[in-house]
Amino acid sequence: MPPASMQYRRDHVRKVCGCPRRKWGACPHPWWFVYFHKRAYRFSLDKFLDRHLQTFEEARREAHRLRTEIWEGRFSGFHPTAAAQVATSMLLTFKGFADLWQARVGSTIVSGKIHRYRLRGICQFALPGTIPVVTLGEKPLDQITTDDIEAYRDARKAAGLSAVAVNHDLKLLRSMLNWAVRKGYISRTPFKIGSVPAISLEREIPRHKRFETAEDETRLLNASSPHLRAVITALLDAACRPGEILNLQWRDVSLERREFVVQAVKAKTRTMRLVPISARLLALLELRRLDPSGHPLPGDAYVFGDELGRRVASVRDAWNAAAKVAGLQGFQLRDLRHESACRFEEAGTPVSDVSKLLGHTSLTTTSRYLMNMQRGAMRRAVDRLERARGQSPAEPPDTADATTTTDSTAAPPAASSRPRPS
Repeated sequence: MPPASMQYRRDHVRKVCGCPRRKWGACPHPWWFVYFHKRAYRFSLDKFLDRHLQTFEEARREAHRLRTEIWEGRFSGFHPTAAAQVATSMLLTFKGFADLWQARVGSTIVSGKIHRYRLRGICQFALPGTIPVVTLGEKPLDQITTDDIEAYRDARKAAGLSAVAVNHDLKLLRSMLNWAVRKGYISRTPFKIGSVPAISLEREIPRHKRFETAEDETRLLNASSPHLRAVITALLDAACRPGEILNLQWRDVSLERREFVVQAVKAKTRTMRLVPISARLLALLELRRLDPSGHPLPGDAYVFGDELGRRVASVRDAWNAAAKVAGLQGFQLRDLRHESACRFEEAGTPVSDVSKLLGHTSLTTTSRYLMNMQRGAMRRAVDRLERARGQSPAEPPDTADATTTTDSTAAPPAASSRPRPS
C-alpha cells in the first residue's frame, strides 16, 4: 500500500471531460486513473476494465487496487485489446487539451476571449519539417517538445509581432502546460529541462508614448463621441485598464465617498482595489447616473455602457477614428493609463502609491512605467539646479563660481605629516 504522502486528492481518479467537477457523479463520461510512481500511469478505467464505472466510489475502489499493485510491483499491464484502446485514448492532442483547458480554466479568466483567439492561432501553426504537414494542434500533448515551442516563437517574431505579443503567447502556453503537469496529463513541461528553464521570454521595450502638449488631449476629446470622451476621461483620471472601466457597474460606485471598486473578478491581477474619483470624473458620473427617462440606473447597469446601461464590449473602432482625426499617430488606448500614471507621479505622488493606484502587485511592474516618469523627475532636477544657481539656463556660468570650482578641485588637500603608528 503506498504511503499517504504519495496519494493525491480525489484518490487519483478524475474525469477529463468539460463537465464541472460538481457534476462528475452524474455525467456519462468515463473515470480516469492518474498516478505517478517511477513513471506516469494515465488511462481510462472504463477501457481498462472493459466496463463502465458510474459512481465515484466504484472508481475509487479500483484506483486503490491499482495503486497497491503498482506500488508492490504486481501491476501486469493490459491485455492486447485493452492496451490498444488505452494507447488510443492516451493520444490527447494539443487541440483536445486546449478545449479541455478552456472549459475548466480558460472560461474563468478575465481575458478568456483573448485566450481563445490566441489558441486558435497556436493550434493552426504548421510545425516546420513535418511531411505531411502537422499542426501544433494535431500533435499529441505528451509529444510536444521544446523545439516545437521555439519554432512557434520564431515564426511569430518573423511575422513582425512585438515582444509583448510573443510573450503573451508564451506565457499562455507555459501556464497551460504547467497545469497539465499538475493534473497528470503529462509528466514534464517543454518549458523546462529538469528544473532549469528551457525557453526564455523576449525582452520587452516599455512604451513611453505620451501627449506631447496639452493641445493633444483637447484635440482628442473634441474628436471623440460623448461615450468615448467619458471613457478617455475615466482612463486619465483613474489610471485603470480599459477593460476595468468598460466593466464597471453602478453597484461598485459610491458618489458620496467619491470612490469606486474594481472587483477582483474584473481585474487582471485578480485583486480588488479602491480607486478615488476626481472632481472632473465625479461631474461626469453624475451626468451618466440617470437613464433617458430621468431615473437612476440599476446597480447591475454598466457605468460606461450605452444610454440604457447595457455593456459596451469595445471602443476600439471609435478610438482609432478619434485618434486619426486628432493626429495622434501611434498613440494607443492603453497609453492613456501610462499618461495617467505619469501625471500622478509628476504631481508628487510617491511611486508606491502610484503602484497601488495602478493595481500592480509589485513595484517591479510599476517600473515599466518609470521611463515615462523619469522624464518629469529629470526635468525637476534640472529646475532645482537652475534655481540653486539663481539664473536662467541661457545665461553663461558665473566667473566667480567657475573660479571657485576650479580652485577647489585643482589643489587637493595636503597629506598629513603625522607619523603612522608602528
